[in-house]
Amino acid sequence: MNFISQLVGITVFLLFAASQAVAADFSQALHPNYKQGELIVRFKDQTLAATSLSARKSSVLRSYKRLPLHHIKLPDDITVSEALTAYRNDPNVLYAEPNYRVRKLAVPNDLQFGQQWNLPMIAAPAAWDIFVGSRAADAVIVAILDTGIAYTHPDLAQNVWVNPDEICGDGIDNDSNGIVDDCYGANFGGFTPGNPWDDDTSDSHGTHLAGIVGAVGNNSLGTAGINWAARIMAVKFLHGPNGSGDLSDALRSVEYALAKGARIINMSFEVEGDSQSLRDALVAADRAGALVISAAGNLALNLDSHTVYPASIRSANNIAVAAATRTDSLASYSDYGRHTVDLAAPGGVTTGSANAVLSTVWLNNGTTLYRTTAGSSMAPPHIAGAAALIWGRYPALSVYQVRARIMNSVDHGSAFSATTITGGRLNLSKALTVGDLPAIFNVSPWSLPAIGGTIMVDGVNFGAAQGTLTLGSAPLAVTSWSNSAITAIIPPLATSGTLLVNSQGSGFPITVLSSAATTVALTANPASGVTPLFVTFTGTVTAATPITKYEWDLGDGLFREISGSTASTSHTFNTAGTYTVRLRVTDSSGQTSIGTAIVTVTSNSSGGGGGGGGGCFIATAAWGSYLHPKVALLREFRDQYLLSNGPGRLFVRTYYTLSPPIADFIAKHESLRAVTRWMLTPLVLAVETPLVLPLFLLLLLGCRGVWHLMRNVQKDAARQAEIA
Repeated sequence: MNFISQLVGITVFLLFAASQAVAADFSQALHPNYKQGELIVRFKDQTLAATSLSARKSSVLRSYKRLPLHHIKLPDDITVSEALTAYRNDPNVLYAEPNYRVRKLAVPNDLQFGQQWNLPMIAAPAAWDIFVGSRAADAVIVAILDTGIAYTHPDLAQNVWVNPDEICGDGIDNDSNGIVDDCYGANFGGFTPGNPWDDDTSDSHGTHLAGIVGAVGNNSLGTAGINWAARIMAVKFLHGPNGSGDLSDALRSVEYALAKGARIINMSFEVEGDSQSLRDALVAADRAGALVISAAGNLALNLDSHTVYPASIRSANNIAVAAATRTDSLASYSDYGRHTVDLAAPGGVTTGSANAVLSTVWLNNGTTLYRTTAGSSMAPPHIAGAAALIWGRYPALSVYQVRARIMNSVDHGSAFSATTITGGRLNLSKALTVGDLPAIFNVSPWSLPAIGGTIMVDGVNFGAAQGTLTLGSAPLAVTSWSNSAITAIIPPLATSGTLLVNSQGSGFPITVLSSAATTVALTANPASGVTPLFVTFTGTVTAATPITKYEWDLGDGLFREISGSTASTSHTFNTAGTYTVRLRVTDSSGQTSIGTAIVTVTSNSSGGGGGGGGGCFIATAAWGSYLHPKVALLREFRDQYLLSNGPGRLFVRTYYTLSPPIADFIAKHESLRAVTRWMLTPLVLAVETPLVLPLFLLLLLGCRGVWHLMRNVQKDAARQAEIA
């Protein structure tokens, strides 16, 4: 039997074992919630990014200017899940994530027409007696990141922001930002980057939000916005009647808004995944002094135990808003969170009815200019308009002071006492008069066991000198104090209540549980062995509140979230040594606990192990590098589907014994490398594509005598070496 036929036998065996992986990958690919062929990546050292990219033959679609991020284009022969594994295993990668799809928040149905009940509810008429807004050149800009704005709408045109650095209609990129004629904003992901016109023929989502913020007031026409003279920037990245877009374009939208001076960014959308890059975008907005307003969502979820992004990003400049109804109750569809959603604002119910929120639209080619729409999307622009009014009246306030005034001026109500941090709904008049009281933005953890513990309090207006911090009526021991951060001790057997700084402001709810603290115990099976050692780790977690994050340190000292892993995972150790593996869990209240397991790995005396390309010797010889995407795919297949069972591990050990001399021989002959690549290609395709019937036929033809074939391969290679 010649050398080539031996390779065929090995390939056939591996093809059969790949069938399980095929089914899983194919099933997942049927329902992607991210854009295929792309990633968002942040490197630890930006200067080494090119090296990391070239190893995988990826390219950069965009390097963001204000964000330390790269929008990556993947090679055609590597999937998103494969690339994520490769990038997340790169020691120079801080994180990598899919280019998630983004969508506008859906709204409830039903059709009727109504009036602006939402404005008296938030005491807007009383606020207008104090201030109605200003169109001064330096007035605050509100960026609506959405489906665009119908900027010629008769009730909006006067308040739409106009780019002062662009000459409209001259076909020239006057401000040199890469976008021609971006007069009223920008359009990312569309065919006309300089035209952010609202193409949402379903409900004119972005235009409706813009009207809530700043439809022109007192003009004897249509509706009035909260800020009669707002400066509204249209930043379009959601497209069509479904209002969908990509995370990469959402990031570009944030960059554009910040570059053009927006101080308020309205985000009435939801990202279909936990996005670290969106967190970084909010950090960039924070550094620029911009306030972000996020919709809580429309699935009636408790965000204390679930996550919706960007609302669940607990940054100091992000306000999460739930939807209130015309009867001042929490809308049945609205997400909420006693410790995670800041306050409520009008969102209404039943789109088209008098119980929904009336605002501007551009429907039926402009024949319909006003309509009522309901949803948590409608709540953030109420807060955005309020923030613009406060900042216009008091331009010297910081972003945190504006947020504090909004939170400290709510109307309290039973509907919101257990569903929001402040326990209330927006009151615009009070927000203009409340003054600078202490405001607590976040407490970590906000839920503690009966034994108590240390909490970290973030906010503003605490005072430079230490004051008092109380839980209910009980004073707490303070260990550190600044104007924006406090560390304190919750004593054992404390009572749940509201945390207050200097007995002022709306405070923050703290829950003290009767149960013990969150704990995790970690076991390794096996805990020792020779290379390559496949180990399964299992964590046993005890927690009173849901676990929201599982992070693994697989022996290199760095915690990472592993895709698809929760309290258990597996790993193959290819190098001898003693490894400390850790699992860190975080519950919904912010409590963390770490479990540890020790794994001892010794060298395989028979020559096995993962050296020289992680053990895939023949594939490495064929493609020239163990970093090649196809080699990485085969390594992943080996780890998940061969090393996870006894027969598979036996096969791998035998392969490691026999394959090194074969690989060395292949590597020295380019013609053999080409033939080997051709022969391994069906295996790669089998991992990526469902080939169940062909695999079954190949199994019948080729599996018999695999072990004898591999030994013959070794003998053939030795004879060839002697001849050479």
